[in-house]
Amino acid sequence: MMPRKHVLFDLDGTLVDTRAAVVECYSRVFREKLDSVFPPEAFPTSELFAMRPPEVFQIVAPDRIDELHAAYRDTYPHCAHLVKVFPGVCDMVNALAESGRSPSVVTNKGLARTLIDLGVAGIAPETFAAIVTAEDTIDRKPHPAPILLGLERAGADAAEAIYVGDGPQDILAARAAGMPVIAVTYGFYDRERLAGHAPDVIADSVAELCDALGLSQALEAER
Repeated sequence: MMPRKHVLFDLDGTLVDTRAAVVECYSRVFREKLDSVFPPEAFPTSELFAMRPPEVFQIVAPDRIDELHAAYRDTYPHCAHLVKVFPGVCDMVNALAESGRSPSVVTNKGLARTLIDLGVAGIAPETFAAIVTAEDTIDRKPHPAPILLGLERAGADAAEAIYVGDGPQDILAARAAGMPVIAVTYGFYDRERLAGHAPDVIADSVAELCDALGLSQALEAER
């Protein structure tokens, strides 16, 4: 159990399931702008959810990155109804805040889409002590810069914080920031791949994550 005061969360694959929305958004952009299907042949689909849209478009149309990224940003709100919150996440985040602890979000995703996802999930942005998105740092996870900025904005020290994410990049970034990390397997990466990076805890469900964060008794009391 790791009941740290500050809990910094990844977004995609950790708090919300955006897979269907992201794939639908790319599919529409590819169909309307490139007259092709998504994913194209030989595309590294296993890395899709760790990639920013410009990186995806760099692979398929390096001379049209800005145009296609703009189309992606314009299209995503029309696909956001496909975003789902992982069961139990809203209660978990609210329980952290109500118990005097400080949840934050540190994501490689842009701010506009982050706010859309939180809105669909029913999680108020003001619940978080800090929100760090793609616009805030030049470097992205697995570089520690986004997490370090999250700590700064939350007024936290690494010694009193923990990071929660679903990918290898989350584990590496947290380690580089001097923090323990919980890896969740219900997101975009499987247990075997996460275990290879030796996180402090592996949680297979939101309930197990709550146990690791020392929240289970608080949530049970609410019920």
